[in-house]
This record gives sequence, C-alpha cells and structure tokens, in this order.
Amino acid sequence: MADRVSNATRKFGRASWWKLMLGAFLSVGIGLYLFSRPQTPVEGPATAGAEAKQAKNAKTAFEPTDWDGTPVAVVYVGILVLLVISCFAIVIAYPNSLTDVSRALRINPPGPRLQTSNDADLRRLRTEEDKRLNGYYWVDKQKGIAHIPIEEAMKKLARTGIAGFPKAQQ
Repeated sequence: MADRVSNATRKFGRASWWKLMLGAFLSVGIGLYLFSRPQTPVEGPATAGAEAKQAKNAKTAFEPTDWDGTPVAVVYVGILVLLVISCFAIVIAYPNSLTDVSRALRINPPGPRLQTSNDADLRRLRTEEDKRLNGYYWVDKQKGIAHIPIEEAMKKLARTGIAGFPKAQQ
C-alpha cells in the first residue's frame, strides 16, 4: 500500500522542487546583498549635541548610535525561511510518509457506565453482601468445603478454639 503513489503526488513533488530551489537561492541572494552593502551611520536625535557635552567633560564616553536592526531582521527572516524550506524539503524527500498509515478510528470504545440510581445500586450491593455472609453454599464441593454464615462461624470458633492456639482462661 505504501508503494503505490498517485501520479498527481509524483507530479507535485517534481513541479515544486524547482520552486523550492528558486526560493532558497533568492533568499540567500537577498541575505548576501543586505549583509554586504555598506552601512552608513545616521546622525539621529541620540547624538544631537553630543559633541558639545563631551567637550565639557572629556572623560564621559557614550554610544554615538544605536545598533542597526537590519542584521537582526535579516537573521530572523533567514531562520523563518530556513524552517519553511526544510518543511517542504522533508515533504518532497518523503512523499509517501503522509499517506502510508490510516489514522482512522476502527473500534468505537464503549461508553462510560454511569451510576444512574445510587440508592438502588447500594441496596443491591448490600443484598449481595448479606447473602454471601449469612448464607450457606459450597466453596469446593469435591473437597467438602462449605461456607457457613459468619455469626455461626464465630460461635463455633469461640466454642472449639483454634488448633495450636492457647485457650482462653475462664
């Protein structure tokens, strides 16, 4: 199933490859142009009248200009372009990876079992517990093991005691 790829998918992969390369070369060219052009400092309001103040106090040093934001913007755009290009490159390099597995849900999970009647459920639980504790039934009929009511078992144990356990003084 993973071997079959439609012609449209193959055509899309071939047609977009040259567009991807063209975009990569254009972005690299624009980046190189922006970094290689000469930077001319602009005299702005930060340096207006700074020479007069520095002449009064020669020991005072200051930063004459702010850092140019163009390199930061170019790096940001370059990283963004690199991320977009790498996403397309992965899709082109692995065209079958998106369609090889069906992610459809095949089994409907059972719905939650809600407790709709608390009182009735509690009465049913108590009835089952009472029947189990106060009734007679076989635990293992072949071995002769039977269950007797809890009250009767406690009375029998008090009368006969436990084998190997010291008897209570009367």
